[in-house]
Amino acid sequence: MHFLSLIISPPRFFLPLVLAASALLLASCGGGGGSSAPGPEVAVNGKVTFDAVPTALTSSSPRLDYPGTVRRPARSVTVEAIDINTQSVLASASTDAAGNYTLAVPSGRSVFVRAKAAMTASGSNAAAIAVVDNTSGGAQWAIDSAGFTSGSAGAAMTQNLNAGSGWNGSAYVDAQRAAGPFAILDTLYVATQRIILADPAIAFPKLDVNWSPNNIAATGDLALGQIGTSFFIAGTSNGQPVRRMYLLGRANNDTDEYDAHVVAHEFGHYLQNAFSRDDSIGGPHGGPDDRLDMRVAFSEGWGNAWSGIALNDPVYTDTIGANQAGGIAFNVSLGTATNPGWFKEPSVQKMFWDFSQNSPDIGFTQVWATMKTGMKASPALTGIHAFARSLANGNAGATNSIRTILATQGIALPNTPYADNETNFGTPTPLADTNPIYLSYGGVGTSLTNVCVNNAVDPARAGNKAGEYRYIRLTLPQAGQRIINVTGNSSTPTSQTDPDLVLYSAAGAVLSANGTNPNSESASGVLPAGDYVLVVTDFNLAKSASAGGNTRACFTVTIQ
Repeated sequence: MHFLSLIISPPRFFLPLVLAASALLLASCGGGGGSSAPGPEVAVNGKVTFDAVPTALTSSSPRLDYPGTVRRPARSVTVEAIDINTQSVLASASTDAAGNYTLAVPSGRSVFVRAKAAMTASGSNAAAIAVVDNTSGGAQWAIDSAGFTSGSAGAAMTQNLNAGSGWNGSAYVDAQRAAGPFAILDTLYVATQRIILADPAIAFPKLDVNWSPNNIAATGDLALGQIGTSFFIAGTSNGQPVRRMYLLGRANNDTDEYDAHVVAHEFGHYLQNAFSRDDSIGGPHGGPDDRLDMRVAFSEGWGNAWSGIALNDPVYTDTIGANQAGGIAFNVSLGTATNPGWFKEPSVQKMFWDFSQNSPDIGFTQVWATMKTGMKASPALTGIHAFARSLANGNAGATNSIRTILATQGIALPNTPYADNETNFGTPTPLADTNPIYLSYGGVGTSLTNVCVNNAVDPARAGNKAGEYRYIRLTLPQAGQRIINVTGNSSTPTSQTDPDLVLYSAAGAVLSANGTNPNSESASGVLPAGDYVLVVTDFNLAKSASAGGNTRACFTVTIQ
């Protein structure tokens, strides 16, 4: 039997399946303190596996197929030999693509083997990806072998470890769900291998994946598992980037450890953040007729398509509910037959799928190269138009293919990244305040009036739908201190707006303001000469009518 462990900071370890005292887990190698003197080394080898629960489709509804559970190798995971008496790490290695490992351990020591749901490399490529428990202070998930004596020199020893699913035939035993973190990490291993195939020299920056059996589809305190939904989030700490995924794990509610498409989708957001550019404002998405802000449609469509590309399976599944026996399934290669366009997540996912899988003159290597470079080529916001234009610029021979693929979802290949020739603004009722997608600012010192936003296609007031943000192109002819003013002109049904603004360069957001002054917002800063995009909205669009919300608002923009 192998024991599910949590390696917690401050460093100690906790074994929930056995009675054990807390002990220090030292970072240094070597030993002493109760063990015999180090002798010649003994080879300890073995195989690390985990219980993989597949997904089965009944009609169009997915479920976890527990009778179909198989053992799979835990690839590229960290394995350590640990001295029982001192808790010091005696040796460390990574498993290979078959889950095998070899450790050189001093003879005559009382030790156990620990396999962490963490990898520092994916093949020959650097990686720092770990599955941790957000409900236990960021503890590292791991499994431990039983203790043993390392024997005499030259005598090889075998210690195989398997992480069990915790399913007892009718329900989960949460304390035994050791396979969950390893299943997540294995999906990420597969995803990293797909990127490496397109980008052999890539190195993956640090990513912490937060999973727990306590993580439930209810919002509140992340440390209690109230994460609401699986998601990716990025920020900074002490000037350094911090990237985290949170994944659901509550049994009979929503578990995502075996929902490989969900895991790969969130990893797609990590990839876009770490290597490309992502201007998405996030928020709820996925409704049958969601007409999203362009940036949201692009980011979520990319995530969906990427999951199918990474897993070589276009059928996206997400299991939920009692015994994980329900859920949703859809084919990322199909797009939408209703109201397609740049504002639809299914339309964007089909574009990415077709560019990557269905075009002999493009392919995923070109798609990934465009994600890495093309989305930073101009201040144009991250959307399918900017991507398609950059893809065509880098693959001139594929222009006709790109144009044809876009046309299947009613999207025009633009002449510039700014969607200059787009004519599809929704049917049968066009999306208000979106035509053209980018307004043009006349020049420093002038005013742009009738900059209007609305929430006509956002009855839930989620604040991330088409028409709720207005994009404005502008050029600063010379570097200097600039002041951007946004003034409310009119609004319905109240007479008060709460304008917010963000200014983007090719590198992403460079200036923002989101104060609460009525009918006025301003931001200032020293800016280089060059092209920018200003995004303006009314925060009151997200408020209910009873709370002073608006359905439409118009502004005047001036830049000094």
